[in-house]
Amino acid sequence: MSKVMTTGTSSCRNMNSFTDILEERRHTSDVAWITREWNPVRTLTNAQATNPMTIRKAVLNSLRVKEVIKELSQEREVAPEILYKEVEEQLIEIGHNRQISIVRWIGLFVTKVLKKTCSNLMVNEEAIVKLKTSMGNTPVIFAPSHRSYADFILMAYICFHYCIEIPCVAAGVDFMAMWLMGTLLRDCCAFFMRRQFSGDKLYYTVFSEYVRTLICQGTAPVEFFIEGTRSRSAKSLVPKFGFLSMALEPFLTGQIPDVLIVPISISYDRILEEKLFSYELLGVPKPKESTSGLIKALNALDEKYGKIYADFGEPISVRDFLQSHMFQRSSHSMGPIHLQSLSDQEMAMIRIISHHIVRSQQQISVLSPFHLVAVILNNNLLTNGTFDMQLSELVKEVAWFRSVIEMFGATVDISGDVEVSVREALHVHKSLITLLPDGAVQLKAVHTPGTKIDISRLKGHSLLDDTMNRAVPLLMLQHYVNPTLHFLANPAMITTVMQHLEPSGEISRENLFIRYQLVRGILSHEFVMHKAWEEKDFDEALKVLDLVNIVETTSANLLSLGNHRKLQVLLCNVLHPFFAGYLALSQTLAQVCGEARPERLVLCEAQRRVEMGLKSGEVSHPAALSLDGLGCGLQALVSIGAIHRIRRGDEVLYVANLKELKVVTEHLETLVALHGMDHKWSWQQLELHQSLPAKL
Repeated sequence: MSKVMTTGTSSCRNMNSFTDILEERRHTSDVAWITREWNPVRTLTNAQATNPMTIRKAVLNSLRVKEVIKELSQEREVAPEILYKEVEEQLIEIGHNRQISIVRWIGLFVTKVLKKTCSNLMVNEEAIVKLKTSMGNTPVIFAPSHRSYADFILMAYICFHYCIEIPCVAAGVDFMAMWLMGTLLRDCCAFFMRRQFSGDKLYYTVFSEYVRTLICQGTAPVEFFIEGTRSRSAKSLVPKFGFLSMALEPFLTGQIPDVLIVPISISYDRILEEKLFSYELLGVPKPKESTSGLIKALNALDEKYGKIYADFGEPISVRDFLQSHMFQRSSHSMGPIHLQSLSDQEMAMIRIISHHIVRSQQQISVLSPFHLVAVILNNNLLTNGTFDMQLSELVKEVAWFRSVIEMFGATVDISGDVEVSVREALHVHKSLITLLPDGAVQLKAVHTPGTKIDISRLKGHSLLDDTMNRAVPLLMLQHYVNPTLHFLANPAMITTVMQHLEPSGEISRENLFIRYQLVRGILSHEFVMHKAWEEKDFDEALKVLDLVNIVETTSANLLSLGNHRKLQVLLCNVLHPFFAGYLALSQTLAQVCGEARPERLVLCEAQRRVEMGLKSGEVSHPAALSLDGLGCGLQALVSIGAIHRIRRGDEVLYVANLKELKVVTEHLETLVALHGMDHKWSWQQLELHQSLPAKL
């Protein structure tokens, strides 16, 4: 198995390997399909634990659990029997079930819903067929991207369709508390994990042993989300390492010969949570997961959601991956396995693997026509100070941008007439975008004025209703811009840096790389920039910028800007909202003169500063209000030493390193003020098409 590429671009693919698995469902009996004989492919054909109860018994009787019970019995001065009882209760909380009858009934319901709401469910069938041939002798981990709650259901549905054992998927314990839904998820192979349990040694041991047993002895793939939670912004999140370290421990300690990790990308033309996510990014907390909330959400299923794309990447053989990095796992050859823990070097390798998984997910993602529409409309707003475009102009710009982003490595699902694809995209997103009779494309007002928001639960600044009215639809649109940014971020950083060349207009490759490193460091958490790959990413981005005539090599072997001004403007514009938000954050931190401030207060003040900037015209896009972006900015400032993170009890505080923060702030001021765009416009003059928006 080949390892994941580390470059920022990949060769352009097409959609020929994708199959619409809903097509057959529209012409044959759903009941006959769902009740067919089903003999799934398993990860291990000779597995010892063939059912959930066997898994639980294996955990209860494991040497590691026994050792911890012995240790805690002495520490707590309680009988081992009491701790065994506690373990049994934890296993009841954690453990999955496998009720194939429930799987079938839910599959029937999901089929009906998908046929009603989606035009296509496009799956890379070639990749799945290839994957199935490699299953049977090696544990398999599915690592899908996480953009919607629908990801859980779609993974199980696709596996049922292709006769792959339903994955055992790690779900948050919040779902377990949902009446009926928790039971249904458990019966469909979900197992539950607490959000935080590092301080509970017994629970940690039981849960990690449960994962280890699923890997070593189970018959089904183990599924988890490397990002840890849904991405509200539709950008990749910095990967989490905890679950993956548990899953790979059996391999690293020599208990199994290999593990296959399958990166999976699930891309949506339109997601169910699009409006909810925009409110969350502005600080309005999400509703608590509940069955009644789910039932209310079903009302939205009367609308159309276009296409869904699922692509299974090249499986990563962990054994081959470590060998390619000259890594040996001999450190665990001595001593009892159940007493061993992973070394710092092994955890470092797990971090690298995590980043490879995320990078692979990005590379195999599919962009729908509306992703391109969103970029063009957003760019028009930042360049011309207006959102309005004529359909004919929009179609022309989408066709142009498609050719560009495909050169950057993206897969775009547009075939045939571009206008037809754009019209279909606008129809799917008619709740956000309207096409007027005269051919004008306009953004709709989707925020209900006077919506009651519990200020005590706000995570950020209490924004004005006028701000919310304009910000909510633009953040919804930004949600569909963001999936393109993996392909654009590195070229955009270089392009932005090159707007500030010396009077000669030339720069050496070495100096350009140094400036690129600084900008990349600032955006490292926004776009999941792995430090070890920065030189390779720089080289790849520079190569593609040369192809599109943004960068030229002079006779003196220096670099200068080419004459593709239109693309320069677009690439600078896609980064501008992030720089604006980070500048407000840096100014907020500098203002407190080195005093430690709680995270929430810092974010609130930064949001307030951005809102003031939107009113004055100093900030050009409400994406700078995003708490997700401001949170990424805090992490980046910590990484580059501009601020320090302090933990006092349960509270996280930040204190500025004023000298370093001053350097970063000045750099951000330059990037925001002089990034080459003339985009000053009045926030109050942004006109929205008035409709009757749905309530939050």
